[in-house]
Amino acid sequence: MAGSYFRWFKNNEGNASCQNRGEENAIPEPSRGGVHKYSFEELAKATGDFSNNNRVGLGGSGQVYKGTLPNGKQVAIKRLQYNSDPEKQRMELLFEDEVKTISRTCHRNIVEVVGYCSEEADRLIVYEFVSNNCLKSHIYVGRRQQKTVTAPIDWPTRMKIALGTAEGLAYLHEKCKPRIIHRDIKSDNILLDDEFNPKIGDFGISKEFADSKTHVSTIPKGTPDYLAPEHCTEDGQNKRLTDKSDVFSFGVVLLELITGKLAVFEKERREYIFLTIWAVPLLKQILDAEYQDLDAENCKELFDSKLPNNFEKNDMKRLIYCAVACVYKPANLRPHMCKIVKVLNGDLEPKTIWVRSDCKYLYRGSPYTPFPQAQGTSSS
Repeated sequence: MAGSYFRWFKNNEGNASCQNRGEENAIPEPSRGGVHKYSFEELAKATGDFSNNNRVGLGGSGQVYKGTLPNGKQVAIKRLQYNSDPEKQRMELLFEDEVKTISRTCHRNIVEVVGYCSEEADRLIVYEFVSNNCLKSHIYVGRRQQKTVTAPIDWPTRMKIALGTAEGLAYLHEKCKPRIIHRDIKSDNILLDDEFNPKIGDFGISKEFADSKTHVSTIPKGTPDYLAPEHCTEDGQNKRLTDKSDVFSFGVVLLELITGKLAVFEKERREYIFLTIWAVPLLKQILDAEYQDLDAENCKELFDSKLPNNFEKNDMKRLIYCAVACVYKPANLRPHMCKIVKVLNGDLEPKTIWVRSDCKYLYRGSPYTPFPQAQGTSSS
């Protein structure tokens, strides 16, 4: 399999095409420059022999290092790691899938792949370096982060991040050929540049599916805090994966932007709760009312306390409507990302994706029946 894959990659090297990908969203062709194959020695030199001082990330499949190429370009280099032969085979397959998938994407809100290295036991992917960390680091500022994050992101920036991420997902779901389901949308995987433009990263468990298919049968994967409820039961059994799984995960990210809380957070000492569950009674008060008064005292608990009370109320309503439509509607009724983009952009009214009668989903316990408990918690 590896041999056939790398023959494919060699034949397509330097040919990262932007065809059929909307001029307003595509990165100009010359800036892509193709995908380069690097030697292990080149990448070791770029990272100071993978010095801990240059390590910028640690994930389940490996470590990420900041590096500088001979031409002065700064990059992020993901080095896959494994501890056993079965794990090695699995990691190599993940590596092949990730490089093949992301090397054919071409969008300003998708992290660009610059190159790769495949030499004997070494598997590395070289990405553009996105300088402003991930969205999670700006949503939640814990004691350990206070020295590195000085101020919460303001309201216009939150809207920019929401819209840009939605545009990137709409591109993956509808413009790519074949289409791509990311499967691990979360605030950790939304990277931010110096101007807080979002870029979706980490395609390690993504799946391709052709236009002729309605779903992909697969074992559930992803981060449990963001995993769509239709994939949370019957452990180990194959599920019907669709792009609506990404839509749910994106809705959780919107709730994080609104509330300033993580997908699972500590409600009381050593008592954790899912954000999607905690938000239900507060969302009921706003959505199941004749008049939606975002200035009301009982609304304040929903909004991020670090956010000055100068947000644009119509924008906040758009964000709320998109979040609830993505998270609380049954999978078959969740909107497609192209519709979410239009609502966030102000091109569609929010009530095109959530009407007052949809509040029945909040009262029925959607998205979970019964509500699950966050890991290591007591019931709320």
